[in-house]
Amino acid sequence: MREYALHVAQSRLAYGSLTGLVRLVKNWQARRDARILLRMDDHQLRDIGLTRADLDRLMRTPLTDDVQWEDERLRLIERK
Repeated sequence: MREYALHVAQSRLAYGSLTGLVRLVKNWQARRDARILLRMDDHQLRDIGLTRADLDRLMRTPLTDDVQWEDERLRLIERK
């Protein structure tokens, strides 16, 4: 677990002073992809392991937050 935490911390700062800008662009792209996924019906979303709630949560996340990190964190919390 310690190695995983270290790897995550290093990857979040992988772009140095551009980390914030890179995160902003990646989050914008993730929202664009989520809008495409929202056009699918519930059965198709279930087939790929998503729900509308997952996509809604993604769309509400601020652009400055690391969406992938938040998604993983929230999924771990929900499992407990």
